[in-house]
Amino acid sequence: MRDTDQSDIEFEDVPVTDQEIRQMALGYIDTAFAEAVADGIDSAAVAHAALFTALADLVASFGEEAVAELVESFPDRVRRGDYTVMRQFH
Repeated sequence: MRDTDQSDIEFEDVPVTDQEIRQMALGYIDTAFAEAVADGIDSAAVAHAALFTALADLVASFGEEAVAELVESFPDRVRRGDYTVMRQFH
């Protein structure tokens, strides 16, 4: 997709676990999303673009079949609330 080499960036505490790396990545995506919306881009358009970019990158890395198998689980995960940020617990 694009060059993501950030070898010139220095971090005080380099993430060592997969969870820390994923959390940091989510922070970058969240910031970019918020900046786009603040610039007036519709949040649904940003979300669709983010999904397209993510899926295209995964296909490039793992192939179409692997990504197709991954997205097959999405409906159940959405219904289960895996992507609901502000869940109400009863």
